[in-house]
Amino acid sequence: MLLTYENFVAVLLGAIERSGLNIAYTQELLDTHALGRSLTITCLPDELEDDSGPEEPPLRAVIAFRWSPEFTVFSLRGGDSLDDIERFVDERLFAQSYAGPSLDVEVTYFLPLNFDQQRDVASLPLVAHGIQELHSSLVEDSAVMRVDSIISFDPGGVARVRTITALRVWNLNDALYDADLLALTFEELCAELHAMLELLYAQFGSAHERSDDDSDSLPGDRRYFKPPTA
Repeated sequence: MLLTYENFVAVLLGAIERSGLNIAYTQELLDTHALGRSLTITCLPDELEDDSGPEEPPLRAVIAFRWSPEFTVFSLRGGDSLDDIERFVDERLFAQSYAGPSLDVEVTYFLPLNFDQQRDVASLPLVAHGIQELHSSLVEDSAVMRVDSIISFDPGGVARVRTITALRVWNLNDALYDADLLALTFEELCAELHAMLELLYAQFGSAHERSDDDSDSLPGDRRYFKPPTA
């Protein structure tokens, strides 16, 4: 039978604790309309401490997943619930349910950007390649993460790099039914995340190493604030 949400989270938290990841904060949400649940866990390199301020740490990794409403039905009522699931979920969800439960856990890495890096749009391919090279030292080529960036243009037409992130997706299928297999998967995830954060810290440094002039030079920046801690 499918593991319950509580079992799933307990296995994840156990793997995180054993791995010694540096956790800044967590957030757990409940969709009161669809009754789906989600959990995010923000991790920092070992060398950094969360300053408890409202702003997100610039160099961080976020573990995230969404537990769909049908997962709760499957985990509590078993496969027989498929026959009656159309009574309380929409047609889209009903169609997806017959494909079998599948869940992705995403690990997103956020990189700090100083003033010069924000203005150097031309270097983005090199930065992305550098991130992927770091990751390829830890995994097989087929599993190398995707690097994304957001670029904006000011009223004068000057381009600016807003964010650089890297995404690693862990697909869970059979592990959703086996706590031991799930524990092994999460231990691998945590070990890779820990190693990758340390590599990124060594390569790109800490946001705390930026000068005050860098942050003050862009008064129009949008700041992203931390969510409440669960």
